[in-house]
Amino acid sequence: MSFDYSYHYRKWHNNSPAHEQEMISYYSSLFAEWFPKDKSARILDIGCGMGFALSTLRHLGYLHAEGIDMDPGQVSAAKERGLNVTLASDTEAELASRAGLYDQILALDLLEHIPMQAQIPFVEHIVGALKPGGSFLCTVPNASSGIAGRWRYIDWTHHCSFTEHSLDFLLHTGGFADIQVLALGSLKKPKLWWLPIGGSRHYWAYRLVRFFRRVEMMAELGPAQGRSVPLTLNLLGVARKK
Repeated sequence: MSFDYSYHYRKWHNNSPAHEQEMISYYSSLFAEWFPKDKSARILDIGCGMGFALSTLRHLGYLHAEGIDMDPGQVSAAKERGLNVTLASDTEAELASRAGLYDQILALDLLEHIPMQAQIPFVEHIVGALKPGGSFLCTVPNASSGIAGRWRYIDWTHHCSFTEHSLDFLLHTGGFADIQVLALGSLKKPKLWWLPIGGSRHYWAYRLVRFFRRVEMMAELGPAQGRSVPLTLNLLGVARKK
């Protein structure tokens, strides 16, 4: 089936310089610590979209970052900003043609778009495209989030959400080792957190809802397990090729 995914994506993103800078700041805060130390590392962003992760890598000084995506509109938008992006109608074939090339592969907000029965073979292709010891970063919707239902169904092309256990299972079964599944991001305390103004009201509403959500998890799963469940909208998976 062919459709214009950019129609959906443009509800939140545009190709303006100001928005690109916002996304660079956002991605840097989330992922900079997980990127390779070596700025000459070869990095591939699968499902790169408009290329905001690639813009971040370029901003941070990485010299060999590239992306692939299936949507012509988003590839065009990325190329307009001078990013190294390839239109790939068959991602698995593209990965197979690049066996053992990469130090790191990114799949940000991607795995949930792949049908369940195809996810393990897809991860195996990612493993195959990495060098020995290469790393993999992925983000996925968190099924334990308080608005997990909305996050799962906000995109017509989503097939599933994940828990920390199901993402760990997928990455392990696909061939990865040294797997970590972490909560991704949280609302930062505003400077004037004690004043009843917009940012502070949001912050305290967030803290209150998260408190009761944590109590719910502990009541349902027991204190030990309930305290450890990630509650963020998304999960971060970090893994390494054996």
